[in-house]
Amino acid sequence: MQRTLMSALLVAAVAGACGGGTEGSAPAPEARQGSTELTGCYDVTSGGLTTVPAQGGSGFEIPPRIQFSGRGFHNASATRIVVPEGALPSIHGFTSAWVSGDSLRMSFSTGYIGVGATLGPSGDGWVGTARAWSHYRPPQVKFEPWPVELAPVPCDSPPPVSIDVMRPLGRSVTFADGRIITVGEQVPEWLETIIDEDGNGELTGVGPMQGIFGIPERITVSVRRNYGGLVTRVRLWYPETAFGTLEERLRDEYGAPEGTDVGVVRYENRITALVLFLWDADNVVILDLRDRRWL
Repeated sequence: MQRTLMSALLVAAVAGACGGGTEGSAPAPEARQGSTELTGCYDVTSGGLTTVPAQGGSGFEIPPRIQFSGRGFHNASATRIVVPEGALPSIHGFTSAWVSGDSLRMSFSTGYIGVGATLGPSGDGWVGTARAWSHYRPPQVKFEPWPVELAPVPCDSPPPVSIDVMRPLGRSVTFADGRIITVGEQVPEWLETIIDEDGNGELTGVGPMQGIFGIPERITVSVRRNYGGLVTRVRLWYPETAFGTLEERLRDEYGAPEGTDVGVVRYENRITALVLFLWDADNVVILDLRDRRWL
């Protein structure tokens, strides 16, 4: 898939389009006092650094550019944190911010590990500390806080780290008739009718797909309704004999895979996982397209 298409899909997945009154610098601190409204874009200096590793994966990172935009998924009084167009995406799916007294609170979470930050007004920006947390850590392990600073910037200015540093991976499956399902985006209207209350749906007799996906026997789709109806996984099912052909197509498209596990072909970047594997229990081959932030 072309990088230009990939960039557009990733931008849509992180819901980071800039526009309207969100561009430009944040309001001056005196205009913020007593207000819970959060808008605009900020560059993040974390621990004295302005960038994070391009591939990331630790879960203990704040993306180098953020935007306050929209309502939080689970808290109507919180503001969602997204990433503007062209900037390096966050590896976290649960992101929110809110004002408590004179403090700005921010949360970046995968559901299992993440970062929380508390900041106060400083000039046109915010300054404070962040601390990592993990459900996996033993009780005796303590994470030390580190300094964090947010500086207001125009949303359309060049980001500190571009989305283009990531390994480009396609995030869509396209049918022969042009219909598309994209992980990280809202479920298409035409697909909504077959998604059950638990967020699962299945398509059979789909015929040939465009691109590298061949002819799956069926397709299953996972949708998280409590995350705004986002598609979090598309799973394509094939006969066992299809493994070699699909592996070759993936290598031709994306090069060498991650790791060398037998019977598993895996490609990943910060927010996408494309995994081909044998399911011995049913003698089938599965090709998973996942949004890593929501699983």
